[in-house]
Amino acid sequence: MTKRILIADDDDDALTGLAHLLNGMGHEVALAANGAQAVKVAAQFAPEVVILDLGMPIVDGLAAARALRDTPNGAAMLLVALTGWGQPQHREMTQEAGFDIHLVKPISGDQLQFILSMTQP
Repeated sequence: MTKRILIADDDDDALTGLAHLLNGMGHEVALAANGAQAVKVAAQFAPEVVILDLGMPIVDGLAAARALRDTPNGAAMLLVALTGWGQPQHREMTQEAGFDIHLVKPISGDQLQFILSMTQP
């Protein structure tokens, strides 16, 4: 089942690598370089899944998640934190910001497919 997935990461290599992986799985992908851009792109793209890095410039992933949750479609989105931050306090921060899932980089294609299978068709 094809999904609309928005990826936001300030690391170009991580962004393009994940985009290629998701495109290869048959998904429609939109990209953003920071949290502010992610919120703008989401308004046009209407993603079902948003994968956000946490440590981004301008607007970080935590603030972007809160802003996305406040949009009309925000409650229906699956918000995934994909970050290098894996300490318990980071998981608490993502949960409080409205993320559904907290993943620590790097992520495998199998992990990603499993996460995506959890979303509504």
